[in-house]
Amino acid sequence: MAFAGAFEPVVRAAWATGLLTVLVSAALVARVLGMRRRLARAEARRQAVVARWRPILFEAVAGGSPRLPDLPPEDEDAFLLLWVQLLDGIRGEPLERLARVGEALGARALAGARLRRDDALGRVLALRTLGYLGRGEDRAEVLRWLDDPRSYLSLAAARALVRIDPEGAPAELLPRLARRGDWPVPLFATVLGEASAPRVSEGFAALWRELPAPALVRLLPLASIVDARRVEPIVAALLDRADEPEVLAAALRQVRSPALLEPVRRAARHASWSVRVQAAAALGRVGEPADRELLATLLRDPEWWVRYRAAQALAARPYGSAQEVLALAEASGDRFARDIVRQALAEVRP
Repeated sequence: MAFAGAFEPVVRAAWATGLLTVLVSAALVARVLGMRRRLARAEARRQAVVARWRPILFEAVAGGSPRLPDLPPEDEDAFLLLWVQLLDGIRGEPLERLARVGEALGARALAGARLRRDDALGRVLALRTLGYLGRGEDRAEVLRWLDDPRSYLSLAAARALVRIDPEGAPAELLPRLARRGDWPVPLFATVLGEASAPRVSEGFAALWRELPAPALVRLLPLASIVDARRVEPIVAALLDRADEPEVLAAALRQVRSPALLEPVRRAARHASWSVRVQAAAALGRVGEPADRELLATLLRDPEWWVRYRAAQALAARPYGSAQEVLALAEASGDRFARDIVRQALAEVRP
């Protein structure tokens, strides 16, 4: 009995611990079930909002004049999200008609309320709403979010700014794009594609005098939306002045004019294979018959990718018929050159 009495406090502690564990587990289960019920109710309400508003918004897109019902506060977020998603997929006059529906329902006030809340996703929705409404008086508010350190918020502000002020947006966005390494340049090429093309070209041309070559190279993906006449002198300057293989390779990727052939030909003899491979690719875009022998030399390059791009260039450009190009490779006496040309010819001229 004395032995059992010695362990009685331990047994009680074990029972208490077990009971506490059961209670905590039950509380967690109840909390999870409560969260699931709330999520289910929220999803059901969202689906109801979509079912009620989608036909109305589609009618407006089609040019009709639907009667707009009241928008209860608990439906505002779901409505705004549906409205923005529909606007993402349309252009032209239907977009303007749908924007007018948002105006009629007070979307600007709804956006302003969400910008004042400490809710990042709500702020993104608000900025997108202001962008689609396109009202000049919202420019200052949108600019306030353009320098937010959270890139998803600043990107939403950039999109909104382009929609509100397509003429002035490039002057605000391009210098920031040069400074902010967290802004993805290819994505901004899409954003700026909706801005004024002449203003984008002017801003891009102004930047290249201020930026060092590596920083400018980061912006080169914007060349797809910039006037080619503005891009050509920038690429020419990079090819003439830069020494870094990364800079030269990036500049060679943008070569689209035979006027740049001389620096391309020099680059084809560069010590770095990453430069030679881009030079071979550039000769495939803008090369002339006089470059045939240079490409034949590149067919014997130690690096496979250089040989492959040279073979592709010979196969794709007017450097002769398939038989002539193959004879050129065979004349080199290099079986790797002959094989790579056969492969390229099979890909380009099956």
